[in-house]
Amino acid sequence: MYNYAAAAKRRKKETSPSSSFDSLPDAVAISCLARVSRLDQAALSAVSKRFRSLVVSPEFYKTRSLMGHAEKCVYVCLGLPPHIIPRWFVLHPTLDPATGKTVKRAQPIPFFPSQPREGSAVVSLDGSIYVFGGLVKGERTSGVLLLDCRYHTWHQVTPMRVARASATAQVVNGKIYVLGGCKDKKPADWGEVFDPKTQTWAALTVSEPMPDEEDPDTRPRMSLIHGSVVIEDKIYVIDLWNRTFFYSLSLCKWGRGSPATRESWSKNKRDWCVVDNVLYSVGNDGCIYWCEPHELDRCAGVRTNWTELLSHPMKRLQDKLTRSRVAHFGGKMARVLEKKKKTRNFTKCLEDILPGAKLASSGHNVVVFWKELLPEKSVRIWCAEYSFTRSNKWGFMYGVLECSNAILTLDPILDRSKVLYSISVDV
Repeated sequence: MYNYAAAAKRRKKETSPSSSFDSLPDAVAISCLARVSRLDQAALSAVSKRFRSLVVSPEFYKTRSLMGHAEKCVYVCLGLPPHIIPRWFVLHPTLDPATGKTVKRAQPIPFFPSQPREGSAVVSLDGSIYVFGGLVKGERTSGVLLLDCRYHTWHQVTPMRVARASATAQVVNGKIYVLGGCKDKKPADWGEVFDPKTQTWAALTVSEPMPDEEDPDTRPRMSLIHGSVVIEDKIYVIDLWNRTFFYSLSLCKWGRGSPATRESWSKNKRDWCVVDNVLYSVGNDGCIYWCEPHELDRCAGVRTNWTELLSHPMKRLQDKLTRSRVAHFGGKMARVLEKKKKTRNFTKCLEDILPGAKLASSGHNVVVFWKELLPEKSVRIWCAEYSFTRSNKWGFMYGVLECSNAILTLDPILDRSKVLYSISVDV
């Protein structure tokens, strides 16, 4: 007797998506799967063993990148006392059932058990995050870690030539330049470059010394770098006193950009990022500022022309950022404050006098992190994403809020939590 139920089950299996894909060559199957959002890769992996092996293969991620389907994923690293080791999270967009809007949620990923507690420099390249140096028991370290964001696995990389803490890192032409975080008096140690292909380090080539680099009043404070940006062939850094310096890759020499002013120190520009060839920074007063890249080349006493971003969403954000205390300030600044406490009877903590927030670029947008202490004494880490438009008539920049929500809720015992690093990765 003919078994109709078994035949129907057999036909269904023969026409299932996984069976259809089984007949395709790997290259063709990967080309199809690469078009699927990263959020759906977990569901794809559950379809069949072949799907699971394809979506975790190096060829899959390479194809996604070549086809232009790599997605921006924002990673954030938090210091969460009493834990000594920093914790890493990746932000996943999800649909809020209560509002029907897309919100970001922080999903924890594995952490490296010996990552320095603070003071590291981070940069993303080829779907990975590099972590350079940092403070270990109060001392600089030369260690380098790599977080493979495809599989969320950690690896140790060739250490730097010089131990560094509170340095900065940038990618130029496939190589990673690490600047600062070392002793001011040794210009030869101010920077070095890493080649990921050969896994080797080399000192920066310097064709001629910076004028007056031995003068302690004009020499860059390389022991603590607030941030950096790449503009054309120059890597700009901002030092402890908010002064701008640059290293020219084409001329192989250091130069001076715009000097600091009393106003710029009080607003304390930090966490620079470049989006669509415009430079953004968050000030100590809670405002988001912008300027044209060429402003960083202003010398001879001419100050950089930073302009506050306009619009009601930015004003509301300012109130939140001025109450936030999540930024990392580096060991050197903390030591300076401790010295003042002893000599000037100063009692405030660093986090109390320097409100903090963190910026990160994500495609054409800027992501901002801050902390909120609620009346019921719980603590929330917030994230907001903004896009910016320029007025053709007046040349002003306006901020538009794309999304904003709390990504983590913490116990009040963690009120000294810090957003140490935030970075966008193409995966």
